[in-house]
Amino acid sequence: MKRSNRLIILLGLLIAIAAAFASAAYMSSGGGGGTANVEASPTATPEPTVVVVAAAKAIPAGTVITADMLKTTKMGLSERSALGGETFSSVDQVAGKIAGADIAADQVIVGSEDLLSPGSILDGKSIADTIGKGMVAISMEIDQTNGVGTIIVPGDHVDIILTTWVDQISVTLKSASGQSETFPGGSQVTSKLVIQDRRILATLLPPVATANATAAPAPAGSAAAETPAPSSATVQLNGRHMIAIIEVTPDEAELIRWAQRAEKNDPQSYIDMAFVLRSDKDEGASPDTVIKTDGVTFRTLVEKYKVLPPDPTWTLPEEIRVKIQW
Repeated sequence: MKRSNRLIILLGLLIAIAAAFASAAYMSSGGGGGTANVEASPTATPEPTVVVVAAAKAIPAGTVITADMLKTTKMGLSERSALGGETFSSVDQVAGKIAGADIAADQVIVGSEDLLSPGSILDGKSIADTIGKGMVAISMEIDQTNGVGTIIVPGDHVDIILTTWVDQISVTLKSASGQSETFPGGSQVTSKLVIQDRRILATLLPPVATANATAAPAPAGSAAAETPAPSSATVQLNGRHMIAIIEVTPDEAELIRWAQRAEKNDPQSYIDMAFVLRSDKDEGASPDTVIKTDGVTFRTLVEKYKVLPPDPTWTLPEEIRVKIQW
């Protein structure tokens, strides 16, 4: 082969190699039209989930919620926000609270809608669906003496003791000439447990004073009095009153209303009804286990409890008293 031909072939190979390197560099810089230039579609980030407490089974309104009625589940943040209220992440946060409405199975528990605490009834929200068939609801005002310290909460079961003050029969003496003289007796107190095992549907407490409450204008020249804020949620002996809404039979409602006819502002009025808090272990007991009581009068105190009776003859004049034999 001629030398000139060999030079031409070598020059052609060099040109081909240079073209290959140039093409590779162009493709790596993204200038090519191949598949290497196609951008990948972004992958959607999954929404974070949170743990919430839900009902493991249907929970009727007014029920004390126990741990076996609850379960935990997961839901998206946006879904939880759409519930519009406080949710819970632990069963312990809900167990022991009272269902303020019927809660369906698998329903997420929302504190502001599904749970009750003393005084938490919402204005305009009906509780008629919490009343048992054939029963009625009536309100009673109680204080810390006759209302178990006002620690009663919805779902509690109570007995009610009726106490009345009754005038004794007075003693009237007549002389031979027909003149008479009356000596009044004292007051006789009688107490009897008249209503048993009835459910508290709701409780209403007075507004709680807060540090942000608007204080009345102070007189000129004096410092404005600060409104004290409660230091804790602990019930304290402060003389507070409470309205309790209680589920009773119609005839029991009549009895309660009769006793309320003579109520006064003082805690122990002429006719008084007091709550007795029942153990939750007694709820749903059969009629055979209903507590039987005899009631209490002063005679009961003397005969059953051996209280020493006073001598009523000391209210009589001496000349009459000495003639009376026991």
